[in-house]
This record gives sequence, C-alpha cells and structure tokens, in this order.
Amino acid sequence: MTISNLIRWSGPAAILGGVLCFFGSFLLESSGILWAAGLAFLVMGIAGIYLYLRHLERFGLLGTVGFYMSIFAFVVLSIISLGDLLNLWGSQWLDTLGLLWSPWLILGSALFGVAILRARRLPRGGAWLLIVFAFAELGATLANVIAIVVFGGSSLGWLWVVAAGLFGLGWVWLGYGLWSESGASVGQPPRVS
Repeated sequence: MTISNLIRWSGPAAILGGVLCFFGSFLLESSGILWAAGLAFLVMGIAGIYLYLRHLERFGLLGTVGFYMSIFAFVVLSIISLGDLLNLWGSQWLDTLGLLWSPWLILGSALFGVAILRARRLPRGGAWLLIVFAFAELGATLANVIAIVVFGGSSLGWLWVVAAGLFGLGWVWLGYGLWSESGASVGQPPRVS
C-alpha cells in the first residue's frame, strides 16, 4: 500500500473507528469488541493523519510525540479490550492494566490535538474534542479516586462514558476532514504560513 493510499483510506478508517469507540462507550454489553475494533481502525486513521501532516513545520515534534504515545495506547488498549472480551484474565486486572494505556492516551491525545490545531489543516473542532477528551478523562479519573477515598465507592462511571464519547466524536470529525481533504490532494499538503 502506498502512502497516498494509506492517507486516502485512513479518513474512513478514523470515521469507523470513532463511531465504534463512541458506541462502545455507551453499550456496556458489547463494549470490548467495539473498542477493540474501533482502536484497530484508529491505528490506521492516526497513521494516515500523521503522514498527511508530518511535513508541516507547525505540526512538528509535538505531533510526532503525540502520535507515538497515542499509537502505543491504542495498541495496548485494543489488546486489553480483546483480552477482557475473551476473558483471558480476570476483570480485576483490567483496572491495573489501565496504568499501561491511560496516561499515554490522555497525554498523546492532548499533544496530537494541539499539533493538529497548530498545523491548521484538519477540522479544529475534531482537534479540540481530542483535547477536551484528555481533560475529561483526567477529571473523571480524579473524581472517581476522590469518590472512592471519601465515600468508599464510586458511582461516577458515567464521567468516563462522556469522555469516551468525546474521544469517538473527535476521531469521526478528524477522519471526515482528512477524507474530504485527501480526495483533493493526497500528496504533501501545502504549507500554511
């Protein structure tokens, strides 16, 4: 597959991955398979977005670091989701394994979103949703830790559902933006000053 084909097909892959993650955050019964499939599509989606924007000076090191952090988190979370679905390990390990992907996903999404804003090529709304997701995910984690410490239990799981919904919508928006732009020019994007 050539780079231009990867970029062209990564827009629809990001859309599909975002939709699967969005619905996976609300459907508790089938969330594992939806998240695993969604993240697999997002690996292709983020790769295409990275290849499309990496030549822009404003995207720079920030976008590259955010890309690699996000790819790592997507792969680890996809494996964890599939393992949970197949019940390869007990559910008690799921929270512990969250330490492997959560910080990488939060920071990687924020950095990648900021780099997209700086590049000024893809939809700003999608980039902002990735940044807001990072803060919402961090806030949900802190709120649940406080609820466990203070009240002895957590009933704030819906905060993670909202954050995951923002994550999915952000990738749908970015995927659509790449899909619509890559049809016009698949090669290197023109420099924006």
